[in-house]
Amino acid sequence: METLRGNLLLLLASVIWGTAFVAQATGMEYVGPLTFTFVRFLLGAITILPFIILFEKKLFLKTIKKPKVFLLIFFTSLALGLGATTQQYALLHTDVSNAAFITALYVPLVPIILTLILRNKLHNSIWLAVFICLVGLYLLTSESNSVAMRYSDTLLIFSSIAFACQIILTDIYLKNNNLHFTFAFSQYFIIFISTFIIALLYESPTLKNISLEFFEIFYAGFFSVGIAYTLQIIGQKNTKPAPAAIILAMEAVFAAIAGWIIIDQSMSFVKIIGCILIFSGIIIAQVFPLLTKNKERINE
Repeated sequence: METLRGNLLLLLASVIWGTAFVAQATGMEYVGPLTFTFVRFLLGAITILPFIILFEKKLFLKTIKKPKVFLLIFFTSLALGLGATTQQYALLHTDVSNAAFITALYVPLVPIILTLILRNKLHNSIWLAVFICLVGLYLLTSESNSVAMRYSDTLLIFSSIAFACQIILTDIYLKNNNLHFTFAFSQYFIIFISTFIIALLYESPTLKNISLEFFEIFYAGFFSVGIAYTLQIIGQKNTKPAPAAIILAMEAVFAAIAGWIIIDQSMSFVKIIGCILIFSGIIIAQVFPLLTKNKERINE
């Protein structure tokens, strides 16, 4: 029952993240990507703040004052901020489906980065997953008929790399620290401050323009950053990593559906095949290594 509950919470998180792509894509008529990002993460930080007050208030300052912990939080924030910002810029000129499925490439990228940096052993199926994802990526971006769209799709690849790094750094943090809300709030606040300063230099944000996009920013901030992240924390306590990753990667599917229903962004047959291949690669990257481990345990 607990596993089912955890899976349902993760599924709800992926639905929120998927539909948030539409809010991100449609919320930049009056504000720039940096302005959208800093307000979004400010709302996310505000959403997490009550959880810190309720559960982690006594240990919050004590934790972030530790130099090693603060540096880990800072670099995790840098990775998440770069991923979110480049993704936001990409959504100026690319489709929601492209953004969602290319971003989802972080799933097979995680074990590859771990292998390159930490010399972890890489399961052979990862290379099959990468090959399938690359074919899917080619099909998904082959119809990008403008320089702006191709540039945006390239930004999304960098975004997926940044998100993969953020996941790895998050895993490192959680192995030694249990303060989930402190970690989340600190990241969101650092991203808010940094993107706010840069937005002041390059975009001249105003309260009037922000108010014109408030619904989109509120959805992306309160629901996507704040609520969905909390659901992920609760959900992952009661489910295994591989099923969790697959369920969360469903955000790409929900994003494509939302883009089609809400803003009429339909996909060609070639793009649909590309999306299917990328999602298949994601499943292979998660399931095949798990099946091998289970088989080895049975043979022991």
